[in-house]
Parts: sequence; C-alpha cells; structure tokens
Amino acid sequence: MTILGMEKADGVHSPNRTKTERREDLQGIRGVAILFVLMMHLRPDSFRLGFIGVDMFFVLSGFLMTKILLAKEMSLKSVATFYIRRFKRIVPLYMLLAVATYIFGYFYILLPDRKQIADDLFWVCTYSSNIQPVFQKLGYWDQLSTYRFFVHTWSLAVELQYYLIVPIIMGLASCCERNARLILYISIATFSVLFQLSTPPKISYGFLLSRIWQFMCGSIAYELSEGALQISAPKNYKLLPNEDDGERVPTQADCDRKQWIASLFTTSVIFTLLQMVLISPLFLADDAARIFVTLLAGAVIYIGGKPFCLTNSSIVYCGDMSYVLYLIHWPVIVAVRYYIDTQSLEFKDVFIVLVISFGLSMLTHHFIEKFFIASGVLPALICVVACYAFILGTQPEYLSAPSLDSIDPNSSKIRYAIEWNLREDRKVYFKLPCGADKDTQLYTNFKEEPQLRCIARGNGSANILLIGNSIAYRAYPLIYDILRGRFSKFRLYSRSSCPPLSNWCGQFSSATRKVVQHEKPDILLNIHHSLHPPFVAPIDDLKTDLIFNQFQSNVDFFKNFSKHIVIDMPYYKYPALRTAAVLAKRLQLGLPPGDDLIVTWEQYMNQTRHHRTRISSIKCKKCIINDVNAALFHDGLFYTYDPETFLARLGDGSHMTPVGLELLRPLYSKILNKLLAN
Repeated sequence: MTILGMEKADGVHSPNRTKTERREDLQGIRGVAILFVLMMHLRPDSFRLGFIGVDMFFVLSGFLMTKILLAKEMSLKSVATFYIRRFKRIVPLYMLLAVATYIFGYFYILLPDRKQIADDLFWVCTYSSNIQPVFQKLGYWDQLSTYRFFVHTWSLAVELQYYLIVPIIMGLASCCERNARLILYISIATFSVLFQLSTPPKISYGFLLSRIWQFMCGSIAYELSEGALQISAPKNYKLLPNEDDGERVPTQADCDRKQWIASLFTTSVIFTLLQMVLISPLFLADDAARIFVTLLAGAVIYIGGKPFCLTNSSIVYCGDMSYVLYLIHWPVIVAVRYYIDTQSLEFKDVFIVLVISFGLSMLTHHFIEKFFIASGVLPALICVVACYAFILGTQPEYLSAPSLDSIDPNSSKIRYAIEWNLREDRKVYFKLPCGADKDTQLYTNFKEEPQLRCIARGNGSANILLIGNSIAYRAYPLIYDILRGRFSKFRLYSRSSCPPLSNWCGQFSSATRKVVQHEKPDILLNIHHSLHPPFVAPIDDLKTDLIFNQFQSNVDFFKNFSKHIVIDMPYYKYPALRTAAVLAKRLQLGLPPGDDLIVTWEQYMNQTRHHRTRISSIKCKKCIINDVNAALFHDGLFYTYDPETFLARLGDGSHMTPVGLELLRPLYSKILNKLLAN
C-alpha cells in the first residue's frame, strides 16, 4: 500500500543515496502527512489546510508506484503480482474497518443514522465513495459536519481507482526513453490539473481525473532521481584511464555538504507546511495550496534529504502505521462526536480521540496489518469474502425498526421512548380526524399543501375555524378531541411556514381572508409561531412597525366576520435542535437527557419578547389572547420532554407532540367550554 504507509521505502534511492539504503524520509513524509490530516479532522475550523496531507500521500504514491512497476520488465505476470500485493495490503483492512463500523452502528447508532451508514456502505464496498458527493450534491466540507463514518474513504477510492490505470501509464512509459517519459508524465499532469481547476469543487475534489496530476508529480520525481548522478562514499569512485587530471574525485566532504543542503531544504519545506496548516490563512485558496504543496512534496521526495524532522523514530513509526491510523481515526472522531452530541470537539475530547485512535492503530498495525503483509493472498481473500457476506446477510435486520405496538412501555420504558421519539422526529403529515377540504378551493383557488386543510362535521351548532401554520395543524387533533362533536363544522385552514396574521405568504393570507369571510365562524382560532426575523425583531415604534400593522389589519378584517377570536401566544422553538431525535440518541447511549432540553423563562423571552409584544398589543374586544406558556412553564422551566416517560414534548424542536399538546388541554378546554356555553 502506498497511500498511507504500508509500502516500505527499502531500495528506493535518490541523488543522495545508494540503491540499497532504506529511505526513512519517505516514511517520515507519511508520518507528517497523517498528522496534518488528523489536525484538520479534529479541528477543521482551525486547521483547514490540513487536507494537504492527502495531497502529499498522492505524490508519494505516484513515486512508489512508478518505482514498483518500472523496476522490472512490464508483463502480465508482473502486473498480476502488482495487483495481488495491492489487494492483500489494502482491501482486508479496508473491509474490516467497514464491518467494525457497521457493527458499532447497530448497537450504538439510532436507526435513521444507521440507515446512513448502510447507504454509505454501498459506496465504500464498491470503492467509489469519492464520487458519492457528486450524486448527493454534498461537498466534502459539508460532510465533515455530519455523522458520516466513511467520509475519509474517498482518498482510498481514488488510490484504488488509480491502480486500475497506472499499469497502462507505466506500460507506455516503459516503451519510451527518459525524456519521452517525462513528456508523457507532464502531459498527463497538465491535462489533469486543468480539469481540476475548471471543474466545480464538489465534483473535482475527489474525482480521479482531477487527482492524477498529483500521482504524476511523484512519477516525475522518481524519473528525475533515477536519472541523476548517484553520489556515494569516495571509495566507490575511480578515475577513468583517460580522464582529465583536472576532474576532481568527490570527497566525503562533498557528500556531506550535499546531504546537509538537502536536509536543510527539506526541513524548511516541512516547517513551511506546518505553518500553513497551523495558520490556515483564509486568503490562501484550496487549489493554490494544493498545487503549492504537491510541487513541494515532489521536490522533497526527489532531493531525498534526511533531516531529523523526517527520520526520527516517532515520525517514522507514525509513517509505518499511517494507513491503519488513517482508516481508524475518522470513525473514532465521529463516534465521539456522536456520543457527546456535538460537532466541535473540546480539548479533552481531542485527547480522548487521539488516545483511542493511536491505541487501536498500534494494535491493528502489529497484530493484523503485519499478518496480512506476511501472509499469502488466501487469508486476505477469505477475510474480504467473509466481510461482504456478513454485510449482505445482516442488512434486513440492520435496517429493521421495531413496531411501537410490540414494545411494552411499562417493562421497556427506555426502548419505547427511543422508538416513540424517533417516530415523532420524523413526523410530517399524519391522519387527521376530518375529511378533505374541497369546497374552499372553489372560491379561493388556493391549492398548495392540501394535507393541512380539512373539515369535520359534528352534532352541535357552532361553526369553528382553526387557522395558522403547521403549529395549528399539529393542534387540530387535540382541539377536535376537546370539542367532542359540539360543532356543526370544525374546519382547519393552514399552510406550513405561513402565519395568517401576517402577509408573509401573500396568496395564503388572501385565501385565509376569503375563507373567514365565507365561513363567518362563531369561533376563530389562530395558532402560529415563527422565528421569521421580522416577527422577532426589536420594535422601534408600534405605530410604524410593519408586522404589528399587518397583525392588526388582519384581525380588524377577521373580527368583522367572527363572533369570537382566540389568538395563541408563541411557545419556544429550537432554531436548530431536533429535540426528539437528540433525546432518543442520548437514551440509546445511556446518557441523561441534558440541560439543553430544558428551556428557561429567560431563554423563552429572549426569543419571543417582541413577537409577544406585537400580539398582546393587538386592539380587539372580541379577541382572547391565550398564553399557552402558562401550561408549559413550571417554576420558570419548560421541560421539552416528560421527565417520567422520557417522551418528547417538542418533536422536531418546533412542533408539539401529542404528549406536549396534552399540557395545553386544560387551557383550550377552559376557553372553548366558556365560548360554547355562551
């Protein structure tokens, strides 16, 4: 393996080495590269340019693949040997990582995230994860902020795909003289880099064609080093019989001087790259950094200096196990992030990741990786076939979800809560206790999202109309149950993300006015909430405030056609936290629900103060302002889950679940019973 540290550098020479000397500087380059990648993955915001580690791997891989394939005469046998060696060194560990992550997901990852693992496994097992973002329209940097366990396998896919074509390239090169080979490499590299620069990053980042130029830089470095004068100790040099007496034989001092210069250059390059990663300046574009680093990596490999920064035992050891460390570190990072429920790691979390990653990598390197390297191809083949069979055979069970009816909430409270919360998190549309609303379309001509409009008929005399956004849609079943048929008509007229008191959704607001005018409800209920910036923005002057004036104008219109109007105050809404999913995940991992699922009154007021002011300032004698928060907050706290059952009250962070709505039953019952009695 060449990308991350399995192909040793024995026998590789440079202008400053003999052919039989092991080039520990190459292992050192691997060690530095994997540390750069670790820095980026642990802190992508701080060390954005750590991706240059992968660029260094590609250059080194191109160098070594050229050496391996051109060391002997190209033939079917030599190519077959090449592929066998690549297979047993790379694929078994690669598939073992996939299976280990797959098993971890079954026991510790929630079903929705587990499905993502299963989806990603298709790309991993077909060695095509580098093109997965192209189909999903998701860039590499976007994936780093998700719980995707196989994001890092894109570079391995590029490497494996390169192996399919490198024998062809080297076969052509072996038929050419040295200068012609250089022209071939440069031509391929030029075409590849132009493709990368002219293609959108989401496509070019992991696409093989946009990375071949980096492998070619390694090939060029090898070609130049092979053609250069081999410098060794003076005893290996002899004057030719007819050599000019003025030609001086190189001395040991000459060799030492050249090696010192090479080491100084290499040290300067490594220091420069380290500063690039540590600072990661925003003005340095990714493509510019990639080209700069690729050329420098090729130069370092060609020169072959052996400075302490590349040849000390620690960095060489990191290089020796770099492939295993690369495979393991990212799943560990994602697992820790998943466990502590965060996207960014604190320093103590970084330390935990490093300890686990290096510990597992050392064990795998010494007991598994070395076993496959020393063994023949049969153990590797058996391992890979077994991995594929295991994944394929367990897919149905892996993706199955238990039915809530099959779980006893009393004996399996936690398990029931997990599955119930996951169901509520995924809820979008559900069956309402009412029939389709077809008549309003005839006079409003509004047809968007018909799932949020319906009508039920009862045995009473009241005509009740519920308007709002998706918050009203969620509340309809509770209000229907409270009314118990005490209405002639109970109509729901709502639209997601469209509060009808404002004119934010112009067509829906206009249609709502027509419905109110046509229906002339005895009771008009308005339930909405929104974090739309104008709703929550500070108020300079109510008289000139746009949203308040829209509220007042629509209420003035509604009260002309309604006997009673009930307007709900908004409740707290998480901007980005899906309450039920987070709660389910923490229960799955045996963690407490967490204080972030408890809302303080101060938090609530900071979010809704100006929205509340706009509603409470509406002038309307027919209106009842229903502050639902009186039922949600106790002692200044709103638990967004039931502390006894661990069932979420806020499902996706915005909408009330049936459990949460039950808290509002007394308020709605009191208001509706009073209005119906009158």
